[in-house]
Amino acid sequence: MVSRKGLASVAACAALACGALVRADAVGAATDDGLALRPVYLQDSTQPAPAANAGATQPAPTPKPLMLGLEQTPIGKPLEDAGFSLGGYIDGGYTASFSAPPGNVITGRVFDTKHERIVLDQLDFFVDRAVDYGKAAQNHTIDIGGHIELNYGWDAGLYHSSGIFDNPATLGVTNGYYTSRTHPENQFDVLQAYIDVALPVGSGLRVRLGKFVTPLGYEVINPSLNAFYSHSFEFGFAIPFTQTGVIGEYKINDDWLIDAGITRGWNQSLKDNNGDPDLVASVTYTPQQSDFLKKWKFIGNISEGPQATGDNGDWWTVLDLQAMYTLNDAWNFAVDVDYGDAPHALGTTSAQWFAIAGYAHYTVNKYASVNARAEWYDDNNGFTFGTGTVTNVYEVTLGTTVTPFPDDKIFSNLAIRPEIRLDYAEKALFDGGTDHYQWTFGIDAYFVF
Repeated sequence: MVSRKGLASVAACAALACGALVRADAVGAATDDGLALRPVYLQDSTQPAPAANAGATQPAPTPKPLMLGLEQTPIGKPLEDAGFSLGGYIDGGYTASFSAPPGNVITGRVFDTKHERIVLDQLDFFVDRAVDYGKAAQNHTIDIGGHIELNYGWDAGLYHSSGIFDNPATLGVTNGYYTSRTHPENQFDVLQAYIDVALPVGSGLRVRLGKFVTPLGYEVINPSLNAFYSHSFEFGFAIPFTQTGVIGEYKINDDWLIDAGITRGWNQSLKDNNGDPDLVASVTYTPQQSDFLKKWKFIGNISEGPQATGDNGDWWTVLDLQAMYTLNDAWNFAVDVDYGDAPHALGTTSAQWFAIAGYAHYTVNKYASVNARAEWYDDNNGFTFGTGTVTNVYEVTLGTTVTPFPDDKIFSNLAIRPEIRLDYAEKALFDGGTDHYQWTFGIDAYFVF
């Protein structure tokens, strides 16, 4: 556990270091969908906007269907010339448990909880203007851009932030815009809304102000950026979904990229459940010294600050570490490790959680890829799952991503993902708390436009 005084010292040192670089509430009761009310501070991240280092030289992406259509109109070219892009995606899926769970509710999950139901998971639309901070630094200019993203569907009710389309699943909210996270089933959300400013500082500095998806975690909200339809326990319970504040990104060189900022807290936006900010920082290391090292990428994230409702004194710590390895054009591997510590989360008792998930991806051909995930999640005090007791869970997921029309300009953006998943809990957690095992089959289809 990191003390507030100690963290202040660390923050001060970090601020000095960055300056030098520039110059050279407890879980609630179960809801009607069978899940515990997930704390708002325990809620990806989607980033259909440019890659993290927008300042790097990258091949021009192939225009998606919406922009291709706009190119045929009088406004298409002016939009592109001004650096704007419009797009989004639609995702729908189906999940079935082999054990026919009570009430047709798949327990132990956050998103795919509806047994034998077709679900509109997300309908997403964004307007984006990316900034190139490398170019801004080179030309000694200031570039301004931003991103606004609207989201609708079943998933939206599960990751509302405090102050935007609240429902009672948002911690501390009693009279939200929506009755609950399940009524209505499909809800609206402003997933992201931020302004980017590229400043001619050193090799380039980008400052982002507004609401954005959290930098923590390997999996994200955007389904097209994940290998699987279902999410890991780690994504659902260990990290936030979104954060609102200001964060700066600075590329030191081709190896090192740093991000650091202050936010209102986990899943807080127009409202804040305790009034105090938190700190978030990331370091990305992409070694370039040899052909072997270029196959690796490492990311370290930290979130530090008060997250519980009405509690400004207990600073929570979450560490997120990721390693990615590209063996060749066919094989990719990744591992994501999280550790969380929440002082006095259970009255006088602190809570800790630990998770590790490993991923393997194999590209068969342009039509299909095969994916595997294995995970262990240790909820040491049962806090994040809301069980109130030690909860150790494991899962293995196998799936494939099928692209039926890989060469078509429009329908190459369609993907179908069937999967089979086995969950295991050391204490009975599934099927309404009656079973240790849970087999599920899931399938979804998404189309990026």
